[in-house]
Amino acid sequence: MIYRISRRHALTAAASLIATPTILRAQEARNVRIVQQRGLLYLPVDVMTNGGLIAKHAERMGLGKIDAKAEVINSAAAVNDALLSGSADFGTAGPPPLLTVWDKTRGTPNEIRALGTMSNVPMTLYTINPAVRTIADFTPADRIAVPAAKVSFNAVMLQIEAEKTFGDAERLDPLTVSMGHPDALASLAAGMGRAAITAHVAVPPFTERGLHLRGAHVVLDSHQVFGGSFTQMMLVGSRRFRDQNPQLQKAILAALDESIAIINADKRAAVSLWKEVHKANESVDELLAIVSDPRFEFSATPLRIQFISDFLFRQKRVKEKLASWKDIFWPDAWERQGS
Repeated sequence: MIYRISRRHALTAAASLIATPTILRAQEARNVRIVQQRGLLYLPVDVMTNGGLIAKHAERMGLGKIDAKAEVINSAAAVNDALLSGSADFGTAGPPPLLTVWDKTRGTPNEIRALGTMSNVPMTLYTINPAVRTIADFTPADRIAVPAAKVSFNAVMLQIEAEKTFGDAERLDPLTVSMGHPDALASLAAGMGRAAITAHVAVPPFTERGLHLRGAHVVLDSHQVFGGSFTQMMLVGSRRFRDQNPQLQKAILAALDESIAIINADKRAAVSLWKEVHKANESVDELLAIVSDPRFEFSATPLRIQFISDFLFRQKRVKEKLASWKDIFWPDAWERQGS
């Protein structure tokens, strides 16, 4: 059964999608904390937590009352730090940060793997520099904002294209600077010659906001780089949590899968929830147009994980080459078809 989210009162309706029995409401809740970054690609986490789906599936499995909350933090490194320190139970990660932390932690209680995938979202390199039309046009005077220089998925996208264009994956690394998407937009708004950066590798809705800036134009799209759809974002967690809470982890994966089904069944309701949660400036219609782009997918199917792994291994960024995408996923997801 697919639960609908009210268009008029998205948060209230989402919170009441699943009614918790009185007996459970009287119990002390078990807290589950999820950390994520900013953007529409994290919408499944907002639907899971604000829509009560984790509580629903935990109740169905007899696990008691669960109180799940999502918190926004600024970088993939901060997500990893929260997971490794135990201050968060789950986090969101793209393939490059996950592959890097898995390579360092595999075989330990802190080993980080993915529970499941959530979104396949285009990344876009745009610039306000009128002289730049391809990545070959960037000069040492340019600066390109990415969430985390060298290691974020946005930075890796540039490296893959640089390898194809120059035969040198690190050619553009000296031009990249670590900057959150809101800060990158604020900087670029100053205009060419005044902004501290000249370009930005963005994800929706920051791409659309950036392209409204004076002189902004697209240089490169990630679908050009990867040759089609690819997994952009996953929900990840530690071996320690899974070993201690195997049934709760299954409930959370079921909630993730249902959140994807809910979003795909009613995208307008889902973005209404996201707008309310994150106080977004865009209208619901504008957000709906973004997620209705056929390149913007909410999907439980891992795509091109090994493609990214092969690149990182080739660049000596990870020691282990994946035998299968399943190597960085917990067994609960192994029955899926992936690549």
